[in-house]
Amino acid sequence: MEPFRTEIEAPDFAFDVNHRSTITMIGSCFAENMGSLLSGVKMNTLVNPFGILFNPFSIMNALERMLNERPYTENELLLSGDHWVSLDHHGRFNSQNKEATLEAINEALALGRKQLLHSDVVFITLGSAWVYEHKEQQRIVANCHKIPNKEFSKRLLTQQEAHLILRHIPEFFKAKKLNANIVFTVSPVRHWKDGAIENQRSKAQLTSAVHSVVDEFESCHYFPAYELMMDDLRDYRFYATDMLHPSPQAIEYVWQKFQTSFFSDETRIICKEISAVIQAASHRPIDPESNSFQRFLKKQLEIIEQLEKAYPQLSLTEERERFREYQL
Repeated sequence: MEPFRTEIEAPDFAFDVNHRSTITMIGSCFAENMGSLLSGVKMNTLVNPFGILFNPFSIMNALERMLNERPYTENELLLSGDHWVSLDHHGRFNSQNKEATLEAINEALALGRKQLLHSDVVFITLGSAWVYEHKEQQRIVANCHKIPNKEFSKRLLTQQEAHLILRHIPEFFKAKKLNANIVFTVSPVRHWKDGAIENQRSKAQLTSAVHSVVDEFESCHYFPAYELMMDDLRDYRFYATDMLHPSPQAIEYVWQKFQTSFFSDETRIICKEISAVIQAASHRPIDPESNSFQRFLKKQLEIIEQLEKAYPQLSLTEERERFREYQL
């Protein structure tokens, strides 16, 4: 019988992602989704220290700003309504207190820098080639923060512009003597507010630019999240109710492909063991003083000790404390 769908095979990479790895995820929603799943199996993962970013320039700017260790100043914040905002950051940093906004931004910058300096893999997810330029400041912004549209101009990055911006990332990493593998992805989320044709133009610019960089630099790679959604799962049942974002089922499918590409058999086994410990720690016992449950606690604590000994970066402190609460 002929196959009912076109399945995309997970690509092979010459490196693994495991519990000894230091990982940075930056960019659009795919970075958030995969980063959350990696953190969920206790991998050392930092996700979006600037918040969700969509365009190539803002992502490159965030990486450069962190690695150059350039904290933000009060002069770089704007007042939008009742909130202080940064045009380089997602709205999660916004607050009514200027000092609090600045402190949160610079704490995240310092944390991002520390993670990047030790990262084995940096995942970069590009969402859109459409950019907004602040007219007065004459620069591309990451977020407009509900500032009036008249203060911005909108345009599409050319393929050449996107390529030059993205190729600066591996060049900058090399100048900083960082040996991290850089994995680019293009977000499958449709930017419908731009329009159907405009969204496709945007994704095409990003895809072309990314592959030019991947072909040019050995440290750069591509994971086909966009193609998995568009060509493998090309059915609206794999979308959320907004018909724009992947559904939980689709995210799980891409996650499985991600694991096939980046996880060894050993890492898959470890992930299952960690997930089992996390699940066990989340359950409230019926009879915590019973001998059987006390033996169960002892066994779980032994597993945690073995895992943390084998993987020094792994921390199951939260789960250990939960189990110890019930120990007699």
